[in-house]
Amino acid sequence: MTSEEKKLLQAKHRLEEAQARDRVKARKARTRRLIQEGAVLEKVLPEVQAVSLAYSEEDAADKFPKDIAAMEQSLKRLKEQEQKYSAELDAALKEYAGLREQAQGFDPVQLYETKQAIRPGKEQEAENRAQQVYGEKYSPLLMFDSKKAVSRMLHEDMERQAVRRMVRQAQKEQMIPSKEKRKEQEH
Repeated sequence: MTSEEKKLLQAKHRLEEAQARDRVKARKARTRRLIQEGAVLEKVLPEVQAVSLAYSEEDAADKFPKDIAAMEQSLKRLKEQEQKYSAELDAALKEYAGLREQAQGFDPVQLYETKQAIRPGKEQEAENRAQQVYGEKYSPLLMFDSKKAVSRMLHEDMERQAVRRMVRQAQKEQMIPSKEKRKEQEH
């Protein structure tokens, strides 16, 4: 075997190894995604946990199609709920954008402080409503995650930082004239 043939064979083996690693990586990613989706499905539809796919040969022909139909119906309901809530979220975000546009003429610091004063009451209303809708299925952890997601969508961290910068800038501007007055008084 010549050195060229060896190099080609080595390159072929390296390629096969890389492809095998990619297949394993893809399979692991798929497994992780399926586990996550299954966990969400179990959280939203607890009846999924009760479904068992272990059938005897006699029961398989009767029960399996019924279970599949029930799961498909549950999935359909879940998708309908997702579309409904997605539409509500889109409408709320559009309304927020419109209100934010209207707010352009206001003092941003005062607007931020007013929003922070109103927010706890509105968050509590939303939390109470979610508890009523979900009943025993309500999850405080899911509510916390939802609040964080809304905060990210509204870019509240950036807004908070911008307001802090404006306040610091205003404080610096107030301090400069007082320093100048002291210097004038000293002369």
